[in-house]
Amino acid sequence: MKKLLENKYVQVVLGVCFLILFYFFILHIGDFFKIVGGLLGILKPLIIGLVLAYIMHPIVDLFEGKVFKKIKNKTTRRNLSITVTIAIIVGLIVTLISIIIPELLTSIKSIIVHLPSYLNDLEGIIRNWIADSAVEEQVMANYDNILSAITNGLNDIALPAVNSAINNLGAGVMAVARGILNWLIGFVFAVYILANTKSFGAGSKKVLYSLFDNNAVNDFLVELRHINKVFVNFMIGKVTDSSIILLTTFLFLLICGFPYPLLIAVIIGLTDLIPYFGPYIGTVPSAILICFVNPVKAVIFVLFIIVLQQIDANLITPRIQSNATGLPSFWVLFAITLFGGLFNIVGLLIGVPVFTIIYELVRDLINKKLAKKNMPIDKDYYEKHDSIEKKTIKAKIPKTS
Repeated sequence: MKKLLENKYVQVVLGVCFLILFYFFILHIGDFFKIVGGLLGILKPLIIGLVLAYIMHPIVDLFEGKVFKKIKNKTTRRNLSITVTIAIIVGLIVTLISIIIPELLTSIKSIIVHLPSYLNDLEGIIRNWIADSAVEEQVMANYDNILSAITNGLNDIALPAVNSAINNLGAGVMAVARGILNWLIGFVFAVYILANTKSFGAGSKKVLYSLFDNNAVNDFLVELRHINKVFVNFMIGKVTDSSIILLTTFLFLLICGFPYPLLIAVIIGLTDLIPYFGPYIGTVPSAILICFVNPVKAVIFVLFIIVLQQIDANLITPRIQSNATGLPSFWVLFAITLFGGLFNIVGLLIGVPVFTIIYELVRDLINKKLAKKNMPIDKDYYEKHDSIEKKTIKAKIPKTS
């Protein structure tokens, strides 16, 4: 078989076949992504289960190795650790909901109650603006055109939007129900995965060692552990950072007498989990809410968020994320755009850490290839030189990191 593959004619035929297959792949790439999307939709409960199991795994291991280590039966120890972990997570979620939801409902109720007065204030501003003789003259002169534009806008934009919302209501309810079902099934998957983590790990190693070279598998497992460390550090750091932002924002709003302090702090804290765009996404609706009550405080709030984000970006985040690999700004935007488009909110949250791992692996691979060629790995060297001659390589260029 090896000799057959080394035959030049066979290589040419295989190359032509590959090009033909690649051509048809490009031609039907849309269908390919539809199939992949459908497959991901079917496997969504399993994906959710894997994510939940990954998040819960360190906590389960902590209880199994520290708290319940005196229990001799491994199965009992593992199951007890999983049960306690689930109880803690469910308890935290229930506690947060019991604290936050009533406050959010109160804030939303307050907005609804005061909305007429906000609209009256806006109407007063408009009336004062129209009261100006020159403006009033222009409005009256173009009254028919203005009325026609408003009517057409309602007919062409508002009514279709309302009809579309009504038509999509049933689909939205079904989507929510399907989402809840996926999460419930995913939770069952997570429990099963956690209960059999060591068995799955041993089985995976067995398959890898049976198919590939031992050294290659060992290197792969080392890289896998490193990937896990980078990802966990990144996510823990991000959650810690967002919690600090949430608490700081809440205290500032509460002390300074801003409206809806908890609601706005939650919005800012949650959106801060999204790298790069998160702070801006949360600031805009929050500033609008404050503006309804006090426009001056809305401006102060925006300035506060700008200052807070500068402190966070330059002082807090670098200290918290010291163990995570940083990405250049271009690749941060690329990761958010790519993963956000593929996986929506989940993609926005995990896009940067996942792409950070990919970026680091590719960078390490390139550095190893360059080191084998006895070439420098410092990017500055390639900025200073247009090309590298073979004789320069033979001279053993000193490697720089």
